[in-house]
Amino acid sequence: MSTNQPAAETPRPDEHGADHGTQVASMFDGIAGRYDLMNLVMTWGQEPRFVRRTVQRAELPDAPVVLDLATGTGDIAFEVLRQHYGATITGADFAPEMMEVGKRRPGGEQVDWVEADAMDLPFADGTFDAVTHGYLLRNVADIPTTLAEQFRVLKPGGRMVALETSPAPDNLIKPFSTAYIKYVVPQISKLITRDPEAYEYLSATSRGFKTPAQIQDLLEEAGFEDVGHETHLFGTLAIHWATKPR
Repeated sequence: MSTNQPAAETPRPDEHGADHGTQVASMFDGIAGRYDLMNLVMTWGQEPRFVRRTVQRAELPDAPVVLDLATGTGDIAFEVLRQHYGATITGADFAPEMMEVGKRRPGGEQVDWVEADAMDLPFADGTFDAVTHGYLLRNVADIPTTLAEQFRVLKPGGRMVALETSPAPDNLIKPFSTAYIKYVVPQISKLITRDPEAYEYLSATSRGFKTPAQIQDLLEEAGFEDVGHETHLFGTLAIHWATKPR
């Protein structure tokens, strides 16, 4: 995307609208070139640590076959390759410009990049040892359908692991963490990206997203077992994991 072109107005996705996925994909395509840097800033430089921990929680077998949904520029996909020699990794996303950035990264040719809708995956039942994703669930119109698709494409005994934002828990830190996400992040984004409105949307979805306990309930309702989570950044980020029964 040329930096000489004027920034397009960011669509405001309607969570319940039929074109939700198209609007969100367009928004992410518009910030693809600066997405990784902004994530690093938003997490106070800790994003790589959270990505490493997400892959560790997948408890992958030798030479695993892994699907990384909402792969974006491939952070989790590349971490799978770093931690597991011989891994076969498919990175799927509905924002093609994000994946174009990933393809140009070192090792991009080792990832099978697929444009796909997380609510209607183009993969056969029982294909993958693990499904990973980062910041996917807050951006889909139907979380139960999304989790059902992940359950379907996992092999029996396969793991689902997700890195997600969480609303600030009710404690002494909440006023400060909420203010940071609501006011500081959009201002920082103006220094990094030409589309700060996109981060106002991401900030709003972070504050209004489900709690880790609610995500755990949804995973159990989808049929997963051994469901759990751990929180980071004063409770504003969570890593979720679950297993498909054998």
